[in-house]
Amino acid sequence: MENIELNTIIQGDCLDLFKGIKDHSIDAIITDPPYFLGVTNNGMRGTYSDLIIMKPFFENLFFEYRRVLKKTGCLYMCCDWRTYPFLYPLLEEYITIRNLLVWNKKSGPGTFYSFSHEFIIFGMDIPKHMNETSVLTIPAFASGAKKTNGEKVHPTQKPIELFEKFILDSTDEGDTVLDTFAGSGTLAIAAMRTKRNYICFELQEKYVKIATERIEAYKGNFNPDIKNYNTEITLFNQHAINT
Repeated sequence: MENIELNTIIQGDCLDLFKGIKDHSIDAIITDPPYFLGVTNNGMRGTYSDLIIMKPFFENLFFEYRRVLKKTGCLYMCCDWRTYPFLYPLLEEYITIRNLLVWNKKSGPGTFYSFSHEFIIFGMDIPKHMNETSVLTIPAFASGAKKTNGEKVHPTQKPIELFEKFILDSTDEGDTVLDTFAGSGTLAIAAMRTKRNYICFELQEKYVKIATERIEAYKGNFNPDIKNYNTEITLFNQHAINT
């Protein structure tokens, strides 16, 4: 890496911070971008057509993903049934999409059938065999994740177990994973649990503080029952940095 410090939450606009990452140096991108379907500036409920104003942002984002991701690297991008058809054609211009994973959250709100699942776009340019199902059943915060993740501290917070699975499926110990929308720092904790380096970008100061506090709390509360817990948090294999 050129100017980016590994294993820390970095505050700033991800499009600006990308400048500090070398070409083809990231082993996996695992991220949960904003869905941009909330309330618009005129107070009305957002619609699918409103997403068009975000097209230049995502085109720039996906260009940078292609640049920093290794040829053998993998991309996991969270989305939902509304944003998937918008994101797919934009992303396909830069990274080969291999599958649409379904995260079964086991429960969720909703009147017209409950929102009990979300999607994850999975992409890689050089295919490698993964003997896994495309439907992942992992509890969300409404269905049991609090038992292993603590209280929910971000509106769209994902369980550590979800990101940890993606890390284990696609990378090796000492590799480097990237999250450009770090939120509460879930990817960072999943990376520490699996002995990977992480780079996490977050725009909002509030969540940089929350993520940093979660990481420090995790370091200070060793639990021998947690699989792959890294007891030497600062001692990472450096081969990923030098490639």
